[in-house]
Amino acid sequence: MYGNYNNGSRRSYVLIGGYPVKPIYLVIAGVIIFGLLVYLLLRFFNIGLTMHFGAFAGILLLIANLRELLGYGYTQRGSTALLNTLVGAGLVCAWLAQFFVLFWVPALLAVGIATPLAFNRAGVYAAYLTTAQRAAEQVRRMVVRQ
Repeated sequence: MYGNYNNGSRRSYVLIGGYPVKPIYLVIAGVIIFGLLVYLLLRFFNIGLTMHFGAFAGILLLIANLRELLGYGYTQRGSTALLNTLVGAGLVCAWLAQFFVLFWVPALLAVGIATPLAFNRAGVYAAYLTTAQRAAEQVRRMVVRQ
């Protein structure tokens, strides 16, 4: 009936997670994913060598200073490590912003937080540690209550 002429059902579905999906939707999803991959690869190759160099420098800063920052939390060296870690995170996020624009927000925040450390390390570092300790204490109190 209705053009089927009793030859059986012509509906072909693919089961994905127990849900029937038409093959045309899989083809459309594949084309979209392939297009997105091509777009990201083209963006990657269009980024200048300067941005790749900045990302590499940022990764080196993160690797070199993160261990020192976590190991020496209350010394003067910790303020330098924090400064370098924030600058490195800013460089890496700026590189990632070439792919997704929203990464400019953490890049600017990291560099903005690092800027006062460049001028008054001891005072700003102590203020940052005090603020972080208070925030951790507030979170701990909130989690323990519930």
